[in-house]
Amino acid sequence: MTIAAADKALAAIRAITSPQEKLTAAGRLAEALRTRSDEAARIRHAEAVRIYDEESLSLAQLASRVGISKARADQIIRADRQKEQEARNG
Repeated sequence: MTIAAADKALAAIRAITSPQEKLTAAGRLAEALRTRSDEAARIRHAEAVRIYDEESLSLAQLASRVGISKARADQIIRADRQKEQEARNG
């Protein structure tokens, strides 16, 4: 969904006159956007890990490259390593 599509969906929801229908439509949109946001975050994290591994970057370099803090880069890499370890021990 593009930003323009989300804006169009919001405008359509605002135009709904029935409070119950508006509430239901807003809830559906919020859930759809939340789901897509979560998936986008998973993709972003996976790509950050791939870049970190393939390019042998430091955490500071990864943070700068991806546009996040060094602490967040560390969290992403640690979470990935823990997930890998759990899968091996699983």
